[in-house]
Amino acid sequence: MSCHRDDWSSGDRGWVRLSGRVVGQLSLFEQFVLWALRRRLSDGCTTSAVLVRGFRLAFGLAYLERALAAFETVCTCLEAHGTRDIGLLPLSCACISSDEAWILALVRAAPQGGGASLARALVGSAAAELSAAAAELAELWECAGCGCDDLGGPCPARDARFRSATARSSRCRFSR
Repeated sequence: MSCHRDDWSSGDRGWVRLSGRVVGQLSLFEQFVLWALRRRLSDGCTTSAVLVRGFRLAFGLAYLERALAAFETVCTCLEAHGTRDIGLLPLSCACISSDEAWILALVRAAPQGGGASLARALVGSAAAELSAAAAELAELWECAGCGCDDLGGPCPARDARFRSATARSSRCRFSR
């Protein structure tokens, strides 16, 4: 994976194509994955304390290790088996590169089994490993209750929280 080059001249900026989307248009899950990819790259392709803290906040202690392992597998597959260099933009950039959009589409489609062709385009022969790791990351996101509606399916954890909050509010009586 790579980022912007330090030796860019005004005529050399076309090597990372933009997708036409911005971070604010992404779901919460996609924003988290994009942040994690860019954070890892800005930290020198290592798992930093900041990255671990972000995963802990998002997944909680129950799913922290499995989520980090799945994310590291995604990164390792992209780095070791990538069919070409993946263009990631700087951490603070509001734009999304076309390569980042492909990775986000893969992670989003993997739980439904639809990411195989995207994975093959990104990593060739390691597509099965990349798809499995992306699917696990998405499933752990759902299990942690971080926003299951982001993945397009029902969310039992969110629905249970809503039912319990509704039950509590119906028992509250306000006196004047």
